[in-house]
Order: sequence, then structure tokens, then C-alpha cells
Amino acid sequence: MIKRKQKIKKIFLILLLFLGSREIIFTASVFTDKKELARQALARKDYPQVVAICQQELQKNPQDYDFNFLLAQAEAFQGHWERAQEIIDQLLSLYPQNLDLLLFRSRLLGWKGDFDAARQSFEKILTFDSNNIEAHLGLMDLAWWQHQEEQALCIGQKILVLNPQEARVYFRIGQIYYRQGRFNEARQYFQQAINYDPNNQDYRQYLQLTQAHFKAIYEIRYSLEIISFDDQRTPYQTHDLTLEIGLPQKKGTLLVSGQRTRRFAQDDSRAGAELFYSFSPSTYTNLSFQIGSPANLFPQSTFHIEIYQSFLRQGELSLGFRQYNFKSQHNRVYTGSAGLYWGKLFSFLRCFYNPTANSASWALLGQTRLYYSNENYLFAGLGQGARPFELATFEDLLPQESTLFFGGINWIFAQKWHLKGQFTSRHDKGSANRYTVFFSLGYRF
Repeated sequence: MIKRKQKIKKIFLILLLFLGSREIIFTASVFTDKKELARQALARKDYPQVVAICQQELQKNPQDYDFNFLLAQAEAFQGHWERAQEIIDQLLSLYPQNLDLLLFRSRLLGWKGDFDAARQSFEKILTFDSNNIEAHLGLMDLAWWQHQEEQALCIGQKILVLNPQEARVYFRIGQIYYRQGRFNEARQYFQQAINYDPNNQDYRQYLQLTQAHFKAIYEIRYSLEIISFDDQRTPYQTHDLTLEIGLPQKKGTLLVSGQRTRRFAQDDSRAGAELFYSFSPSTYTNLSFQIGSPANLFPQSTFHIEIYQSFLRQGELSLGFRQYNFKSQHNRVYTGSAGLYWGKLFSFLRCFYNPTANSASWALLGQTRLYYSNENYLFAGLGQGARPFELATFEDLLPQESTLFFGGINWIFAQKWHLKGQFTSRHDKGSANRYTVFFSLGYRF
């Protein structure tokens, strides 16, 4: 009887042990599955999902390394850098020699803009692991973010000595050459990056961008301008046909155009060419020349030159002049501008200096553009002073002071069609108000 009880007890204990082990295995499996789900969400950039999973699991085990690290990455990639650094610092207090944590903290410092601290942190890692690719990549990125291209290229070449098959380095070097306008070299490095990482879509997109720089883009467009007045005169009409030719390697564009206008029951025509040419990624010029015939309204000839120079990667300055040769007189207008890119906006202030025989007058025009892509934007502006506009006909010389408001759109749609529209309200002191509607439609091929 005693032996029978002992046997039953033994069987019962074995059964409990079996069921308990199954529960432990099941719990560990669920825990592992949740971590894998969080990693997958991080890979597809679903950061809110990563945060939700990690926060739920950390309520059960606040010290779990994997969930804390995943949470820190998700917070950082959403721009919540302070929160991410707080988590990383907590983990480093538990695992002070963890290389992944040290590297991620160094990158966090760089993302926050604390470049000196980030550089020191990466260099500290290299003191005990001199061949650490991630630390070298971090230093390369810091140089790139601070526009120290030559230093970044030097670091990149050092990394390729350590690992000649590191696709990320080829990609970064390609980006530097692309920003410098060295498109042929950029294309070679992007192609090399794809050779080592053929499934990376970012690499392929940049390769397509560089290939586009070696294709000339042509556009033919028609525009119509109608100027109406608040008096009884007949509205003016100007028709324009332009052929735009993109120069190879994105060096600029050449425009050939012809115009015809009707004003005061008279017709007039002019034709000309305009060149935008880039000497470097930061310097370009605008040249134009036009002739009018019979030049009853238009100038007999017009010449314009202006040089543009970018500064600090976000600003742009220009200086130039326009020469107008009418039948009865010659006029020169000096121009200059200063612009600044801030986020999706580009704002600039343009100045006109109009010297005449008896006096010299100034005018200012400000404009802001809201960009939705490189070529698609909305714009609005205000001008005030002595002729704050480009002179079109002899009539534009008459007003001594003008105020104008304008707004419009520049948009590429269906990849081939180029639409531009603008409405301008202009008041010339002592004269009638004028309202201008401009419409242009172009086709690219």
C-alpha cells in the first residue's frame, strides 16, 4: 500500500514537472515572438507599433535589455532623442561595456547636433576597437553632416581598406560626389554599392538620379498673359512660345523664345535666348538677350546678366544688371537679391536700382515659395517702389512708384506636363490699377 502511494506521488510530481516545463516553454516562446514582432516593425519603420509592443512587455519586466533597446531605437527614429538617450543611459548603467549601446549613444549625440561629443564618443570606441566599422562610419557621417566633404571622403577610403565590400561606404561617398555635382563619380560609387547590396532601394533611387543628370530634358511651352484695367481701355494680350533645352550633366538650361503683344491697337514682336549655366554646385549665372521688331512697344534690344552664389548651404546672393534699349532712350537697371531656404520654404528679397537722368530710385520685391518637391511649389509676394518688376514695354517706364501683390503655382504633373499660373494686382501711383493673369503650359520630352 505504501509503495502504491509512493508510486502515485512520483507520477503526480512527474506530471506537474511536465506541465510546468510546457508553460515555461510557452511563455518563453511568446516572449520571443513579441521581440521578433517588434524587430519586424522596426525594420518596416512602424515605430508606433514598436513602442506599443515594448511598453506592454516592459510592464512585465522593466529591466529587459532587448525591449528597452528596441524602444530606444524607435523613439530615436521618431526624433524623440532625449527620451531615447534616457533609455540608453539606463541600459549603460547596467551594461557599461556594451558596444551596441555605446555606438547607438554616439549616433544619438550626432543626431541631436552635439557633434563634438559624438566625435569623442566614436573615437573612444576606436581606442579599444580600432577596426570597428560602425564607429568609422559614425565619424564619416559627422563630417558629412558638417559639410566637411574632404574629411568624410578620407574616412570613407580608410573604411574601404578595412572592408572593401562595405556597401554603405560606397553609398556615402556617392552622396558626397552627388552634392558636389560630380555626377559621373557619384554614379560609379552608387553602382558599386548596389553590387554589394543589390536589394537596397535607396541605392537604386540615387543611381537613377545621377543617370538623369546625363539626359537632356526638352520642354516646349505656350504662355498667355492678359492685363486688364479698372478704366475702359482694351486689355493687353501677350503670347509666348518657348523651347527649353536642358544641358547635359545638369549644367543648366537654354531657352529660345518668341513673343507677340497687342497694346494700343498695335502689334509688336520680339525674340531671344536665355541661358542658365552652373559653374559649380554653388555658383551659376543667368544671361539673356532679346531683340524687338518693329519695337514700337518692346525695346529694340535687351541684355541681362546676373551671377548667383549660394552660401552656408541654405542661402543665396545675386548681383546683376539689365540694359533696355528703346527707340527713344536707353535704361539700365541694377539688380540684387538675397534668399534663404528654411525647411520647405524659400524666401528672397530682390532689389531694383533705377538710375535716371534726374534722379535714382529704388524698389524692393519679396517672395516666398512653399515647396512640395524639387519643382512643385506655391508662391506669393509683394513689391514696392520705383518699378519693382521686369520692364516689358516702354509703358513700364512711366510709373514713378508702384505697389504690387502676386501669387501663383508652378507644378509638374504626369511627369511630362508643366503648369504655371500667376495672378498679379498692380497699382501705379496716379494711374489706373492693372490686374494680370498669366498662364503657361509646357510638355517635356
